[in-house]
Amino acid sequence: MDGENQVDSTAHTQPVRTFVQQLIEGAFPTELFGPRHTGPEEEFIVVDAQGYAVDISPLFHDLMKDGWKPKQDAVTGATVGVHRNDLEVGMDVGYGTLEIGFPHVGNLFNHVGVRADILGFLDGRLADHGFFRLQDYAIQPRTFPSEKLWAPKGRGEIFRRLFPPTVHMNTLTASSQVHIDVTRDEVVPVLEMFLALSAVFIALNANSPVWAGQPDPEGMLATRQDAWYRFTVDHGYWDNVLCGPPSSNGAARTEQAPSSFAELAEFLINAPFIVRVHGRSVESPGASFMNWSARENGNLSEPKKRNAYLNHEGTVWWQARARVTFGTIEVRPSCQNKDAVASDALALGLVENLENALAFVRSSKTHQDWRALQRTALMQGLRSPTLAKAAHHVLTLADEGLRYRGLGEEVLLAPLKQRVLDSTSPAHRKLAVFEKGGINALVEHLIAGR
Repeated sequence: MDGENQVDSTAHTQPVRTFVQQLIEGAFPTELFGPRHTGPEEEFIVVDAQGYAVDISPLFHDLMKDGWKPKQDAVTGATVGVHRNDLEVGMDVGYGTLEIGFPHVGNLFNHVGVRADILGFLDGRLADHGFFRLQDYAIQPRTFPSEKLWAPKGRGEIFRRLFPPTVHMNTLTASSQVHIDVTRDEVVPVLEMFLALSAVFIALNANSPVWAGQPDPEGMLATRQDAWYRFTVDHGYWDNVLCGPPSSNGAARTEQAPSSFAELAEFLINAPFIVRVHGRSVESPGASFMNWSARENGNLSEPKKRNAYLNHEGTVWWQARARVTFGTIEVRPSCQNKDAVASDALALGLVENLENALAFVRSSKTHQDWRALQRTALMQGLRSPTLAKAAHHVLTLADEGLRYRGLGEEVLLAPLKQRVLDSTSPAHRKLAVFEKGGINALVEHLIAGR
């Protein structure tokens, strides 16, 4: 009987594996034409003059008067952003976090100009309401996390119901992320590289040491990143934040990078399916994506199966992830900071120099060693000699990759190179301000944008 049940189970789940694997593979081209494109996606903390979180929705109403189109949440119907041409402006998890999706560009210098223009424009509109965008910080400095801070999005209802109160931390945080175009053959090795080098990105950009008016109680320099682990890892959602083999009976997990599309699909479908949005409804399936799909397979059309996977993909919060939605690799571990473009260049340069970057990753440490370094990065940043040395080497590899492109983008790495020379992450400077003058001095410093 056990054998028959196993065969029956395999018969139901194998189509799910095949469908997801083919879906991911099919999202990426066999070759790229022209220069490789990047699509930066940035979040910013917005505060009032005292440094407390504010509801940024008045900004959207102002922009709609200028002809921007509203972006409404599919479930609540609330206006959670606006868009015009290839530019999206909205709110992230918290109503005080401004999120901007920039156009994809083939030359990062094109992004630099667009970024400066749109940020300057938005700063002016925010100022009309007495609001300030923190250009060089990644967490609300003064506001205590609570359920009242959530943006009016349907997904938030599920998160608040499923997760412990530590999930409210995510309403306070702001990241700097970037999407990179890759070919089908590059997907798996690029993921391996970025999952390993996440510790380096965290150390270079750690910038969220003080929140709710005090230094993080665990001493984190990059609380923004650790916030994801605080509500997931010890609460049954390991697979949604860390990449690795399927769990079994609560056994200890061993994180690793996928070695093939089949393994990538296996890791993904074994993660809990947290949120499904269909029409104006939202639900939590209460099962892994594989088990839910196997159960529902006969009731779903191909478009509905694809849409369900896209819902699932959005709640797999690995440090780097393959996005079927965009056909890109999304690089996610960096705190927001004023030199975010430098990290966009870093990610792009590493992909352009993939062979050498991957050789460095594999020859210097095991994947588990790289993973262990993330804790060091969260706590010490570039004050860790090991991470400073690794960051120096990684920046050299990225510099080489950008030079291959012949567009001069390697000069954009300069701020990161200086951080390595100084052995100083952005968070160290913020802590120095706080230790000297307290939270009032830090808020003044952040609003001034120094």
